[in-house]
Order: sequence, then structure tokens, then C-alpha cells
Amino acid sequence: GALTAMRRGPLAARRRAASARILIAGARAAYVGPALDLAPHRNAAATVAIGLDAPFSLALLTRHAPGRYTTRRIALIPSGTRHHLIGAGDMVFLYLDALSDDHRRLRESALDGAWARLAEDSDAERAHWTADSLCRALGVPDRPAIDPRIAAVVRRIDARPQDFSRIDLAAARVPLSASRFRALFQAGVGMPFRRYRLWRRMALVLEAVAAGASLTAAAQDAGFASSAHLSTAFRGMFGITPSRLVEVGARIERARASVPESA
Repeated sequence: GALTAMRRGPLAARRRAASARILIAGARAAYVGPALDLAPHRNAAATVAIGLDAPFSLALLTRHAPGRYTTRRIALIPSGTRHHLIGAGDMVFLYLDALSDDHRRLRESALDGAWARLAEDSDAERAHWTADSLCRALGVPDRPAIDPRIAAVVRRIDARPQDFSRIDLAAARVPLSASRFRALFQAGVGMPFRRYRLWRRMALVLEAVAAGASLTAAAQDAGFASSAHLSTAFRGMFGITPSRLVEVGARIERARASVPESA
């Protein structure tokens, strides 16, 4: 039927599916590579799905659309929405925290045509994609300059998020009161402190595993109680476990910390 044809697709002659890549930049993340055969699930992160080589089939499993599949080239899957996606060929999944300014700006932007601009890129151009460049292609602007005190703390969190288990520990670096730091962090980074730190801890695990560490050791080093604790948090955010990404051989690419400071 239609879903079988979707899985096969006419794209094999056009392009060989690329190896999987995980692109990380702060609290932005993207998966670029062959479609993942995932069971119905929900993500805490809002997800933009893009079919680069072929359309995909998507069902939002809600009371208003229970199991009704539609054919898409690009779709915004809201945070917390149970869904099922069937794709083929290379795809992009861009993940944005539901509590972030990025998510609000994305929902206000027009996604029509964005997939076409990305699909036209050559293999060489795709190799230079970052999470930030994908956001720009989808109408999410770069973040403006922020308070240099907050920028300095963000760089420390990016390097060692496990060292900041409480917001007052981060605020003391500046120093600011916890309440003042919380407000400046939200305004400058565009999301709550605890959410940003969680994203960075999960990214730290992926980077450590890619460098050869065991999932258990990487999880504990990043401040998770166990690998099971990590897997639960990771799957809740992205709908997939870190071990699954290891299985598909995903390459981790993290952008250098780049936090624009105000003059």
C-alpha cells in the first residue's frame, strides 16, 4: 500500500543514505542521516522533521487525529505529542526545547519551502551543516548578545555541566543572587537554567561515548545516577535512547561554545 511505497521510495538512485550525525550547539540539537525506524513515541523537545530525499508519513496520535497518516516533506511535531513517523532516505530531525525562545520563534516562522532549500544542498554542503545553521534555514535567528557575566557562566556550564547541580552554585561564580541570575540567564540564553544544564549533560554523555567511554561511566561522570536514569531522561527528551544512537554509529559534532557578549 501507500506506506510500503513510502518505505521503498524512489530515491535510491538519487543519493546514497549518509552516515548518521548528531549536531549539538548549546541547547539546540539535530540528527541528520537515514530515517530511524522508531515505534510511536513522544518527545519533550519540539521536533522539526524534514524529508530531504523523499516525503515521509506522519500520524499525530491524539484524540483529534488518532492514527491518521499524512504525507509531508516538513512538519513541526509539538512537544509531548505522541506520534509515529515512517520515512526513507536522509532526514533531519531538529530538536528545540519546548521552554526555549527558539521554539517560540520557530512556531511563528513559516516552514513552507525550508525543506526545499535544505534538500537542494549538495553532499559537501550538508557536511558543513550545524544545529545553528539548520535553525537559521528554518527561520530561527541567532541569539542576540547577552550579559558578559552570564556568557562566562554558560561557557563553564558547557564545559562541565555536572559541576552546577544548583543554580546558586552558578550564580556565585558571577557573583549574583540566585533570583537575579535566574532572570538574566532566562533573558540571555532563552530558556531556564535547569533545562539548559540538562541538555548539556546529555550532550556530554554522547561526546564521552563517542570518544570510547562506556555509557555507564559517561552517565555517572555527567551527574546522572545511572545509565538507566540517563536513558529515561534522554528518551523522554528525544524519543530515542543514547544506546540506539551508538548502535547506528552516529557521529557527534559539537559546535565550539559561542555565546555573544554585549559590549
